Amino acid sequence: MSIMTFNASFADNEEEAAMVYNEAIDLYRQDDVSRSIELFKKAIELKPDFYEAHYNLAQILISVNKNDEAYNSLLELIKLKPEDLEALYNIGRIQYKRGYLSSAHSYLTKIPESAPQYNSAKILIDKIEQRQKELDLENKIKQNKTTYDAQGLAIGAELAEFEAPSGIALDSRGNIYVASFLDNIIYKISVYGQKKVFSNSVLLRGPIGIAIDKNDNIFVANYSANTIVKITPEGNSSIFSKVQKPYCLFYDNQSNKLYVTEQETNKLIKFDL
Repeated sequence: MSIMTFNASFADNEEEAAMVYNEAIDLYRQDDVSRSIELFKKAIELKPDFYEAHYNLAQILISVNKNDEAYNSLLELIKLKPEDLEALYNIGRIQYKRGYLSSAHSYLTKIPESAPQYNSAKILIDKIEQRQKELDLENKIKQNKTTYDAQGLAIGAELAEFEAPSGIALDSRGNIYVASFLDNIIYKISVYGQKKVFSNSVLLRGPIGIAIDKNDNIFVANYSANTIVKITPEGNSSIFSKVQKPYCLFYDNQSNKLYVTEQETNKLIKFDL
């Protein structure tokens, strides 16, 4: 962290502020951070528009993770020098750490592409916008109550789109898994509503039914390949069993048994896990 030095002559309070400021720098260089912070604050009391004192105080507070105080110091910097892009970035970064996403976004988006801080700001902006989407969907899921049309039929809330979605299951953490028959993919929708590919293993061919055991292993009825594929929570896939046109799967948590309907033979099959 760089400390801004200052050499000037003032009258009355300004002269005293300069002396206190220089003493604060000396203490910081001697690793007496707490006392240095106190003296930078005193210098600011003596000279409220002391930009260098505000700057150094903010930098030190950031370095010791006193984010609430650093935020207030940075606001004073912006008042004194609205074009201070470093201060804008640091305010945005602190607000992001504190969880104030909208506030962080408003400061970070003020940084132009030509600024040295732009790339770092853009990374945080992308994270904020993604998190806001997740929170919006999470709130939608939590707050949504089933509504009914004029005929009394329930109207569901759309959460995601897939190509030929088939099986669906929920793991112990509340994540949803959906099989795409045409894509040969198992998708995962996190508890925050984020959709991503969980498995696109070459073993998957026409996945239909899904079941999840108590250890969060996923079993997939691999209809086109006549197999049941097991996928671990880490995403590792293997053939669990050969079954003729497996269709629906059901896992009984109490008995630790997996049930499979075999469409080609019109049979129900049981596996003890």
